[in-house]
Amino acid sequence: MIRRHDFNSEWWGADVGVATDVALFDLDADQRDALLAPWAWVEVRAPLDPLVCARAAAAGFALVDTQIPFRIGLARIETSPSVDRLDVAFANDAPFTIAPGASAAFEHERFAALPGVTSARLAERYDRWAAGLVADHPSRCMRVLSDGDVQGWFLGRDTDRGLELTLAMLAKDARISGQLLYHRALRAFGEGGARMGYASFSVTNTAVLNIYAALGARFIASQGAWLWRG
Repeated sequence: MIRRHDFNSEWWGADVGVATDVALFDLDADQRDALLAPWAWVEVRAPLDPLVCARAAAAGFALVDTQIPFRIGLARIETSPSVDRLDVAFANDAPFTIAPGASAAFEHERFAALPGVTSARLAERYDRWAAGLVADHPSRCMRVLSDGDVQGWFLGRDTDRGLELTLAMLAKDARISGQLLYHRALRAFGEGGARMGYASFSVTNTAVLNIYAALGARFIASQGAWLWRG
């Protein structure tokens, strides 16, 4: 019912669990405590439902985020002069690394609800995540440049479901907007032959919602993220 989340465990420095079965909330307290005991904390991800929220709260899990999944067609994304003036460079053609702390801070982060977490520790998680994506999926990870200067990065990966639009990051000193970063990156994926992309984002991130809506995303049923915090 609960499995080890390898990436979060390595980041946190202790075993962290993840589950997708909300039946965990309905176990009697002794059974649930026995399942939770080995973990530093546990995240449960499942379709959002008011009744599930009530059951989760009774079981000691806090709703820390609502994720909005979507799919977006990449082959027909239109362009503009401001998009066309930006260049992209994929890591398989021009290898790169992203220096720790090079990206702007992430403001919409559910793991900020973890006990004792700091902004530095959250930044470390993104640094680890980005480094792994670039190393493992270089043909789906790009830099976006303006006049030769890096403005940010868009990192994806191929999965059984298609192209996952995994992580977008503006550089701290970027001169472009997030909207331009996303638009140019998605154009590049489409120009490279990708037809459909998917991902999810926090409902609190209105800026990203508006970007994907403007680019023609189709939104899917929302997902809840609950945390048991040890």
